[in-house]
Amino acid sequence: MNPFSELLNSLIQDHPDNLSTIARNAHLSRPSLYDLINGKTLPRPKTFDNLLKAISLTENSTNKLSNYLHLERIKTSRKEQENYRQEKKHLLNDVSSLLLGRGYEISRPKIPDYADLILRQNSNRIPIIICPSILDHASTLGILLKSMFQFSSSKGFVCTHKITIKDRPELPLFLKYGTKITTIKTILRELG
Repeated sequence: MNPFSELLNSLIQDHPDNLSTIARNAHLSRPSLYDLINGKTLPRPKTFDNLLKAISLTENSTNKLSNYLHLERIKTSRKEQENYRQEKKHLLNDVSSLLLGRGYEISRPKIPDYADLILRQNSNRIPIIICPSILDHASTLGILLKSMFQFSSSKGFVCTHKITIKDRPELPLFLKYGTKITTIKTILRELG
């Protein structure tokens, strides 16, 4: 199972209608709905819209389920992976330009599973990971901690387009290790 299917399963179990009724209202067969719940498939946009109507979720639950679906698509689709790489490249260039424009000294290491940028402040080196959206918080934190250890740094950053509802519960864990999830708009304030 994946986070999308786990959340979908939980939402369907909490729904007052039975599985057959939900499948019928979503214009799905029961086996197709089981495949979605068990993480064997991801819904197409029309199917997802029908499913949302069938289980009539709150706006918060709809957004959370939509975010999880988007992240699963990035993990499983070559086209989505390429789009993610392009977004990351643009965000990396934007962050680099911003930091260089403010007089910071940065470098881009070419080591796999490593920070995307290393910022030098006096004798300190601060690793920065660039993520248009954080796909896996645990592995992102692990990469950041490994990079911090390499440079004996006491802090590190994950820079993203925006902090989502999926990221908010993870903020205390990142802070516990001297790391922060930040946006391009707030990274300069955090470095300040």
